[in-house]
Amino acid sequence: MKISYAWLQELSGVRWPVTQAAERLTLCGLACESIEPTDRYLGKVVVGEVREVRPIPGADKIKQAVVDTGSEICELVCGAPNVAVGQKVPVALEGAVLAGNLTVKKVKIRGIESRGMICSERELGLSDDHSGIMVLDPTAKLGRPVVDELDYDDYILDFDITPNRGDALSAIGIARDLAALAGTRISYPDYKLKATGRDVNAEFSAASDDHEACPRFTARIIRNVTLRPSPWWLRKRLLACGVRPISNVVDVTNYIMLETGNPIHAFDLDRFGSNKVVVRRARQGEKLVTLDGKEHTLSPEVLLITNDREGKAAAGVMGGFDSEVSEQTRNLLLEVAYFAPSVIRRSRKQLGLVTEASSRFERGVDPNNLPTASARAAYLLQELCGGEVFDGLVDVYPHKIEPRAIALRPRRCNDVLGTAISSDRMRAILTGLECKVSGDDPLKVEVPTFRGDLSREIDLIEEVARIEGYSAIPDSTANKGPLYAPTHPAYEFEQEVRTVLTAAGCDEILGHGLADSRLSRHLNPDLPQVRILNPVSEDLDIVRNDLAYTALQAISHNLAHRNLDLRLFEIGKAYLPPDEIGEWREKDGVLVAVTGETPRTWRDRSRPVDFYDLTGILGRLAAHLRCPDLSFEQDCATYFEAERTYAVLSAGRRIGQAGLVKEDVARRFEIKQPVYLAQLRLAELSAAGSQGAKFNPLPVYPAATRDLALVVDRQVQVAALTSCIREVAGALAESVEVFDLYVGKQVGDRKKSVAVAISFRSSERSLANDEVDAMQEKIVAELKRRFNASLRDF
Repeated sequence: MKISYAWLQELSGVRWPVTQAAERLTLCGLACESIEPTDRYLGKVVVGEVREVRPIPGADKIKQAVVDTGSEICELVCGAPNVAVGQKVPVALEGAVLAGNLTVKKVKIRGIESRGMICSERELGLSDDHSGIMVLDPTAKLGRPVVDELDYDDYILDFDITPNRGDALSAIGIARDLAALAGTRISYPDYKLKATGRDVNAEFSAASDDHEACPRFTARIIRNVTLRPSPWWLRKRLLACGVRPISNVVDVTNYIMLETGNPIHAFDLDRFGSNKVVVRRARQGEKLVTLDGKEHTLSPEVLLITNDREGKAAAGVMGGFDSEVSEQTRNLLLEVAYFAPSVIRRSRKQLGLVTEASSRFERGVDPNNLPTASARAAYLLQELCGGEVFDGLVDVYPHKIEPRAIALRPRRCNDVLGTAISSDRMRAILTGLECKVSGDDPLKVEVPTFRGDLSREIDLIEEVARIEGYSAIPDSTANKGPLYAPTHPAYEFEQEVRTVLTAAGCDEILGHGLADSRLSRHLNPDLPQVRILNPVSEDLDIVRNDLAYTALQAISHNLAHRNLDLRLFEIGKAYLPPDEIGEWREKDGVLVAVTGETPRTWRDRSRPVDFYDLTGILGRLAAHLRCPDLSFEQDCATYFEAERTYAVLSAGRRIGQAGLVKEDVARRFEIKQPVYLAQLRLAELSAAGSQGAKFNPLPVYPAATRDLALVVDRQVQVAALTSCIREVAGALAESVEVFDLYVGKQVGDRKKSVAVAISFRSSERSLANDEVDAMQEKIVAELKRRFNASLRDF
């Protein structure tokens, strides 16, 4: 959400530098992601007056404008269709830098020298409007800097508001936190509504057929309004918040929504078609054309505002096309309501729309602020549109939503935070957030209805923490009070795995656990999915059923940013629906993925990573955890290449799977380079690594080494050859290592040559040559019997 800092200062009375305010708000939970000065593109831009407009021979779309800037007369080339004699306009002088990094220079166009530029709002960075030049107020002072003339020396703060803080989607909501941090009080906008004396309840009525979906609905009537452009002060506020000004009526409704957080909708009363509003569910198949001109076929999921016959708006989402405010509008029906967040969320999803109003209703607005927001909007409409406001308010509110009462124990608060904050300070913090506080121990706190996220004592403790400052909370290691507990063994094991993989050169990724059902289906076509009833977006509609999804997304994101060489790991969960017993399943695992090239060093050249880089990492982890006899056997999987899929075994027990991701699967994630990936189940890995450490005495007798170059069929697995050698040689085979693999013409199309180094050693005596030779012959005979292996003789 974008908001003007000058607006926040006006409401809160805080005069901190903008960077200090942004930092303090960020630290208390309202993350300010950017600060942008409003005058960024207004340097060297002055007020000018168009004295003359001349045609340019042979040019239809551009004209020559003679402009007085107060200090000189400039001849400029202008292509705007709305330039006219007598206008006060913003003129960018030579050297000015405009939006889009456009530097104004002296140029010659069609033989005419142009030494400046008349600007549109987009070129000044005010809005996206580029339909014509910006026309200033006729009273603007000639030659004055435009930033001073517009009084636009301000900053735009862009906040990332969390879903629980619906109150912070407003200037007052953010200013309230700012005031609490500074110890000031909110200065609420004043208004003096002048009613005409006609009772609105005598001429208009409202009803709700679903009080759970619409707990409160209010309406006002304003007659004889005049639509025209809004004054600059209002347009300036909207532009700073990223909202395009349209007309005084629409601008007022948007302004009050930004100010209070309560969405407001204005209907053309004459086109509404009735003197009664009925809020109800849509009928199956009912049609509604929304303000964007699109027709929607509705279901009962959608809540409608109707004239008792037909729908006039999708409640809380978007107004209807046939009752929108236009230049012909003279009479207004002003609606301010409170709708249940879950209902608006379903309505919005069914319509396929996301609006400023729906974003606020989904997070929850203040039901008890509706009369104030309505009166404030009516006051501004009266001031800016000349409207006659009917007396009173149509207010359908059968079951009042009362503030919550929560008890806060000061001692409990300090125990949780590890602090020594006084109860008076806690009282001051909560009072600053406009809670009513009474009592001493516990503090009895009445939470206002605009803070629907505060429902428990722990929520109030969090409020104390964020306003007092997280920096005031001591480190947890210094707090060894009654809440301190030893670390869980499972957590310690995860930390150990994390340490080893980090030492192996891997970077950890942290997935949020959500996934796209369609993309996940390509990854695991047969794996069941757990769907989310209210997904945050259409492409995050399930919880992941495989850690590989997050890894491939992370790799894709890195590749898109030209970070091509990756070693990644994640320790996390995958989720599956209930099994036959009806229990939900969570799979804890560790994933390792490598792609790209190895690092280039003074000793080694860079090369593409391969399967052995992946198994090397797994071997390092297994060695640290003391997992015995790590091995790999041919396996099958949905998203691995058929000939590059392996089961990971420890002492013959399956603990995971590894392989090369299929090319077509990788391309669905927009990955165009090989990805080697392994997943190990944490429970099995922990069990395999639970063997105690064993000490073997250092060797006393010398080793005898023999090399064998074996020619076998290509489908014979190398692991099978080494296992056979170990089986035959028994304890005498101290080590069996493969040091070469050859495939080519010299061994035939269907054969391969595997070179193996065998180290023979006895712990009891020195081995004689003939004893070693006899063992080697025995090994060769067994390899020939089992695998039809022969010794390579070239």
